[in-house]
Amino acid sequence: MRPLKIALCDDNAEERYFFYSMCKLFRERMDIEIKLKEYVTGDLLLYDLEDIRLMHSVDIVLLDIKMPGKDGIEVARILRERGYQGSIIFITKSKEKWQYAFDVEALNYIVKDRDDAEERFLNVFRKAYEQSLKRVDETLLLTSVGEVRKVRVSSISCFEVKDHLVRVFYEGKETFDFISSLTRIEDQLYGNNDFYRVSRNCIISIPHIERIDGKNVVMLTGKTISVSTRKMKGLKEAIGTYIN
Repeated sequence: MRPLKIALCDDNAEERYFFYSMCKLFRERMDIEIKLKEYVTGDLLLYDLEDIRLMHSVDIVLLDIKMPGKDGIEVARILRERGYQGSIIFITKSKEKWQYAFDVEALNYIVKDRDDAEERFLNVFRKAYEQSLKRVDETLLLTSVGEVRKVRVSSISCFEVKDHLVRVFYEGKETFDFISSLTRIEDQLYGNNDFYRVSRNCIISIPHIERIDGKNVVMLTGKTISVSTRKMKGLKEAIGTYIN
């Protein structure tokens, strides 16, 4: 299970430490792993997230509004224009720009100096975490040379490594080769227990399995996939969990 990935953008070191502490507290309460990367300006955040795959791997963006260079509202607007679908949470001392949060589909707007800021942050953060799990069950954005394709997760039967690319099989016998790795796919499928990695080169969708045939699984499409010996026991347990 991959960690929850967070980008924190605030030019004030003390404020960054406060929200780092809040993330740590949330991690302890929810018993999950969190990876947090800090940025001191919105321009640095946008530079990092020019990589579309990296951008879509970030679950939550915490944005201050008043910063050197681009302010938080402008940064959020650019992220949405690029197609970012994760949760954006504004963290600010300013009460003046809350109405602009709606324009960029922000999850919430937290005023730092309020007496209930800590508990409010944890509640909002819990909602963002739940949304990140839900998004995994909706669509994946897959990128190849010159093409980006949006694929419904529930339609995917398997992923296979083919000639240094990953091939996804979906919507029956549709396929698409894209630039990634199976480890990155596992990251994107974080929280979705319908998928299981059966070998170094293949991840399968349990709901799309027709039967186990010896050391292979036969998918509903008729495709036969080899399962490594050390993975077979875990696959059967995963199937049992899915059926239950």
